Amino acid sequence: MDIKSLKKTSSSHKAKLTIFKTYIDSLLPSKRVNEVQAFELKARLDKILDLYNEFDSVQTDLESLVEISDDEHKEREIFENSYFGCVAFAQKMLSAASADQDAGSVTGSNINTGPSELQIRNKWRTNRGQPQPGEMVLIKDDRLPPNRWLLGRVTTVYPGADGVNRVADVKTTSGTLRRAWNRLCPLPVMFDQKDASAPRGPVC
Repeated sequence: MDIKSLKKTSSSHKAKLTIFKTYIDSLLPSKRVNEVQAFELKARLDKILDLYNEFDSVQTDLESLVEISDDEHKEREIFENSYFGCVAFAQKMLSAASADQDAGSVTGSNINTGPSELQIRNKWRTNRGQPQPGEMVLIKDDRLPPNRWLLGRVTTVYPGADGVNRVADVKTTSGTLRRAWNRLCPLPVMFDQKDASAPRGPVC
């Protein structure tokens, strides 16, 4: 796509994030969500979790096409700050709703489903497979075959509100890139036989 088309697509992604942020802001005064709100928040969050990768792909193309990329880097920074802040707040509210539901079931409530089952994507709820500094990874690029993906080393990780690392800075020959963990493929490493059943990283 040309720069004009990329900017139009990028603006669409920003608009989706703005809508999600407006919804999050509407929940701020209560600091708690009821059962119906929890289901809606979970549904919205599931949709928005895919938005970062879509924005990242378009923004990367833009940054590679413009002569001076400072403005595009600033746009990325603004988007990421808003995105991760909203996602962290949504996860915190869902976690609180789940805790409230669990407490209700202990005291004899007959409601045993709903927010208590609102896990935020099982792949993020354990420490297995988190990126670690020093780890060698391939950076996924949907535009290229896997044998042409960039190779890099994780230098910094960014945990979410629950302490699980979801984003990492990767040092490559083209510079340091920030990517979501599901866009990275850890290279195979040797591990003890007792750990053979615990593969690391997302499936490429």
